[in-house]
Amino acid sequence: MQKPHAGKADYENAFRGFHFPMSRAAILNAGRDKGGVDREVAIVFKALPDRKYTSLDDLKEAIRAVYRTSGVEDTDLPI
Repeated sequence: MQKPHAGKADYENAFRGFHFPMSRAAILNAGRDKGGVDREVAIVFKALPDRKYTSLDDLKEAIRAVYRTSGVEDTDLPI
């Protein structure tokens, strides 16, 4: 993956209305139901491990791991 184009604001918009704990399926459904979610954010959500996320911090760390696995440096992480 190249340097991310999605930014902190894109993720904050996507996170709005999330209530934890939340499964990966619930995250995908919430993003789809909400609409207007950045394309890159939706792709990253789909790449998340299929598990339950206990908090926003837990979800953010999983998102960072997706980016790191794709070769994105920590200094370029959007969240």
